[in-house]
Amino acid sequence: MPLESYDKLWAEKWGDQQRYGPVHRHQRRQLLKLIRRLDVQTVLDVGCGSGDNLAAIAREMPDIKLAGTDVSDKALAVAQERLPGVHFHRLDIQKERLDRQFDLVLCNQVVEHLLDDISGFRNLCAMARKWVVIATMRGRMRESELAIGHCRNYSDVELRSKAEDAGLEVVDIRGWGFPFYSPLYRTAVEWLPAGPPKGKLGTLQKAIAGFLYLLYYLNIPRRGDVVTMLARPEGL
Repeated sequence: MPLESYDKLWAEKWGDQQRYGPVHRHQRRQLLKLIRRLDVQTVLDVGCGSGDNLAAIAREMPDIKLAGTDVSDKALAVAQERLPGVHFHRLDIQKERLDRQFDLVLCNQVVEHLLDDISGFRNLCAMARKWVVIATMRGRMRESELAIGHCRNYSDVELRSKAEDAGLEVVDIRGWGFPFYSPLYRTAVEWLPAGPPKGKLGTLQKAIAGFLYLLYYLNIPRRGDVVTMLARPEGL
């Protein structure tokens, strides 16, 4: 997908889903729990979008120094307004990297959009001093995912192989979402005429999102199509 298309997606479709969507909220909750366990002082969010993950980290762990990158100028403008003390950079992780390292490099729901994900993995590794966390999707590709620029969904074998080829040692790969998000909701929502909810959410849609957020607490641990990989640069 052309980079300018992501500006349109952030302007028209993604903002409220990132903030109120139950999957994103659960991912943030799990991310905060993981970061506390890793005990890091600096975090870079690659593909930070409008800054929801960074805002959550800043709120819960204000002593951590934060930075973010994205390909969308619109998303970065929103993030910078929300988090004026955070350094943001426009960056295409397939082609470039920052010239500094961070204790933790986070990349949430990005690598499945990359045509050249191998280069992306290598650049993530190069910017990590201690840890890399990559969250992505596995399982059957849905039509709505193709429409927002997914190039692939990963198997655990492919995810591990590409991480290791990039110089990462994989510590853990875990899923989330089974059964209530994946496969049940993830499949059923494709039957809606307009597909999954997008754009600004109304009061009813926010209420449904809140109900799903509570329901998703009942998902079976470590199973499902939302996959998170914890890795570290080889040799640490």
